[in-house]
Amino acid sequence: MVGQNPGRRYLGYSWTSSARKHGMRQARVLHVVETSRVVFVRPADAPTRPDEALLFLGDDSAGQPIEVVGIEMDDGRLWIIHAMPMRRGYQALYEEAKRWPQ
Repeated sequence: MVGQNPGRRYLGYSWTSSARKHGMRQARVLHVVETSRVVFVRPADAPTRPDEALLFLGDDSAGQPIEVVGIEMDDGRLWIIHAMPMRRGYQALYEEAKRWPQ
C-alpha cells in the first residue's frame, strides 16, 4: 500500500537502538521522513510485527538514498525503528517514489 506524504508532520520522534545501529545521524533521517513524496505501508503481521510500519525512501540533504522505517504512535509521534543507507532491494520502490509529484 502506498500513500502520499506531503504535509505529513509528527508531534515528535522517538528512536530505537536498532534505528541507531547503522550510524545514521538524526538530521539525515528526519530529512528523508519530512521530504519523502510517498510512504509505503507495511501491514501489521502478528505476532512478529504487531504494528503497521511506514517505509520512507528518499535522499538525505546530500543526495544519498536512505531507507527509514517508523511506526505512527497514538500520541502523534513517529517511532523510528530502522534507518540505514538504502539497499538495492528497495531500488524499484525508490524509483517509483521519485516519480510521484511533490
